[in-house]
Amino acid sequence: MKEILNRYRITYKDKDVGYYHQFSDGSEEYDVGWGSPWDIREELERLGLDKEFKNKKGNSFSAYLDERNRLPGRRIRYQLNDVLFERDPKQTGEQFYVYRRSARKGDPDYSPLSHDAPHYEGEKTPEGMREWASWYCFNRMDDGTYEAELDEAWHWGGSHNDGGTINTEIPEEWFKLPYDEFLENVVTLASASHYGFSAEMLKKKEGLKEFFGYK
Repeated sequence: MKEILNRYRITYKDKDVGYYHQFSDGSEEYDVGWGSPWDIREELERLGLDKEFKNKKGNSFSAYLDERNRLPGRRIRYQLNDVLFERDPKQTGEQFYVYRRSARKGDPDYSPLSHDAPHYEGEKTPEGMREWASWYCFNRMDDGTYEAELDEAWHWGGSHNDGGTINTEIPEEWFKLPYDEFLENVVTLASASHYGFSAEMLKKKEGLKEFFGYK
């Protein structure tokens, strides 16, 4: 069964127009939304492709996604005239857990704080309903970037359960900041500060500075 090796978001003049996929069997697929700008046709024709991404001349986008057109930075991005291909990074499995609700005292991701907050979801929200963070961590991605991840849950009485995992990319330019200032920005991502996490808490985490590549 073929798997997706790379998934690229396609934008034309800063407007999302679709996706390009590369598969494990060497095949590829192009998907352009119906609402994409019509004048992208001229740009694609220069590459031997039409607006519907039918490969009429035997060309492949993979022939253009190389160092000639690579933009600087950690993110894998290629610029072809006004068409930008930006690869979705994948998790490497390298994680730094700041907090896990199930962690026991003494574990590095243990916290004595509950990290929950009142929940508000409109006028009909039951009184006393709470939401909490199940875990809070950072992921190293396969392109050298990082993301903040927080899993949240909402509950009241036994009649309501909801929530989900929030994954938010850490902006590349933040890594140029001093470490303390970097953490002050990072803790605003993935709703972490909403659940009571703070930059001061992150500063106390041994090994986090090295995980982010700070000396």
